[in-house]
Amino acid sequence: MSFFLVFVFSCLFTLAQNENNMVQDSIIHLDDSNKITWDMSFTIKTMNVFRGVVPSRTPVYATQAGVKLGDFIIGAYGGSSFNNGYVETDLILGYYQPKFNIRADWYYNFTQGITNRPTPDGFFDFKPSSTRGMLDVMLNVKLTKHLEFGSSTLVYGRDRGVLQEDAENNIPLRRGEQRYSQFFSLQYAWEFPNAKVYFHAGYSFSWQDPSGASFYNKKPGFNDIGVSFYKNIISSETITIPFKAALVFNTLSNDVYLTGTLMLLQLSKL
Repeated sequence: MSFFLVFVFSCLFTLAQNENNMVQDSIIHLDDSNKITWDMSFTIKTMNVFRGVVPSRTPVYATQAGVKLGDFIIGAYGGSSFNNGYVETDLILGYYQPKFNIRADWYYNFTQGITNRPTPDGFFDFKPSSTRGMLDVMLNVKLTKHLEFGSSTLVYGRDRGVLQEDAENNIPLRRGEQRYSQFFSLQYAWEFPNAKVYFHAGYSFSWQDPSGASFYNKKPGFNDIGVSFYKNIISSETITIPFKAALVFNTLSNDVYLTGTLMLLQLSKL
């Protein structure tokens, strides 16, 4: 099995480049040993779609690196669009078991226009009133051999709306209370020799106001329904190059996206 970024790589934003799943598109291959393992990857995507939201409509390249220490994984992600309109850096801490894994990501997006703060205040600005970062806590549970449940909760950071009185007076920079945007997903996988097909459905809402706006949309609903196809173009002991094609439908915005992803895995390992 392999584990690491959702390409997710899901997955990644504050629309992070990572996608929804913490197991697919991994770069670290796990076993039951306590051996220290590390690896890196390089990715090119036709566009960046995260849970039905689009951080970048232009092609994106990204690098990922991680270290496995026992059951824990520490990693980082860096992504940028070819026109530099989208730039992001994430830090990742994960805990892995065969039937479940839990992970916390700090997403930091330098992209202009992605937030109501006009200029970045720095990666280590953790003040909710000014930060461009968000803390995402994710849990994946393998229910059966083919079926997996996922949960993501944005527990801290810029997942906040403009205060109502400020919106009425056109004052955009102050922020309200944390929304605690929630994303639940189910994924079903079919595996073939050297290829995989995934079907997934994701639903989002806000714990602060279940009928109101969340980070993903102005109302709750199915913001990420899709199918993905994976095929290893090259697979050897030293390098794996898979290709991914994904079709995603956001029922809240009525948008449909078709994306392609090319990865270089196992560039180095201990």
